[in-house]
Amino acid sequence: MAVYSKSIHMSFFQALRNLFKPDQFATADAGLETAGKHWGERAREQVALNKPNSWAECPVVNQEYICPLISGTDHVGWLEYVAKKYYTSAVPVALSLGCGGGGLERHGLQLQIAQRFDAYDVSNDALEIARGEARKSGQLNSINYALANLNKLEFAEESYDAVFASQSVHHIEALEHYMQQVSRCLKSGGYFIINEFVGPNQFQWTDVQLEHCGRLLAEIPESLRQTIREPGVKHSVERPTIEFMNGYDPTEAIRSADIIPELEKRFEIVERRDFGGTLLHLVLDNIAGNLSDSEEGKTILRNLFAEEQRLIKEGVIESDFTLLVARKK
Repeated sequence: MAVYSKSIHMSFFQALRNLFKPDQFATADAGLETAGKHWGERAREQVALNKPNSWAECPVVNQEYICPLISGTDHVGWLEYVAKKYYTSAVPVALSLGCGGGGLERHGLQLQIAQRFDAYDVSNDALEIARGEARKSGQLNSINYALANLNKLEFAEESYDAVFASQSVHHIEALEHYMQQVSRCLKSGGYFIINEFVGPNQFQWTDVQLEHCGRLLAEIPESLRQTIREPGVKHSVERPTIEFMNGYDPTEAIRSADIIPELEKRFEIVERRDFGGTLLHLVLDNIAGNLSDSEEGKTILRNLFAEEQRLIKEGVIESDFTLLVARKK
């Protein structure tokens, strides 16, 4: 692992002051302020909870469903798959957009994808967690974290060898500007790697989704539907109102269904690996951890995997989550 001096770390922030306008680091906008607080709370929640509450955090889901769909094997995750296939040697510097608690950068350094990462997020709280975890792992000198509004952020031309975004692009409203800036900052031949939710805008689930989610949830015993984030039992999956979404997090899936069309305007998709989630994301939310510790729970999960894939292959539903490897045109 490459180690960088404090002077390099400081030069990054000096460059930021010269490169960006002051309002690009402001979170005065009510929507971004709400989103920043929400994702700071979620980052702290993930650290505090003793078992997974979402589908993608569940080890069985990852090992037996997501990983095989992406890499073809149960022990190779999406980032390791990308590292092995596209980064045989570490590039000098990579960009991470919407870094949250910083797991991507820390893992990316371990996999020798890049010698250094620059990373941005809208949440101060999440960035503090990311810095703390990087400090614990001895990687902080190789990761530069900064607060930013990704709807407005601008980059110098051809300044990064690789750009990564994991479950963050669906929070971007100004997709046209965002894609233009990623294309601008990416060096020729570099890849834009996106692990992303591309389902309905603002979680306006289709009637077909809700019908199948309700059916599958009802097949799970009540003892395994005890909710994790708060006491209670999960009885249904519902379509949230737009008013609720705007109060909960105005950026959540704000233009998720537009991500691939906007990406294709400036990038060629080199590889696409869909990994479902259309039903599992909804059915397992707030109960995922209940199903991973017993044979009964694992059997239920495997039945859910098979049913979601059957419906996707038959064209009844589409995959809401995908891994995209793109190269600018």
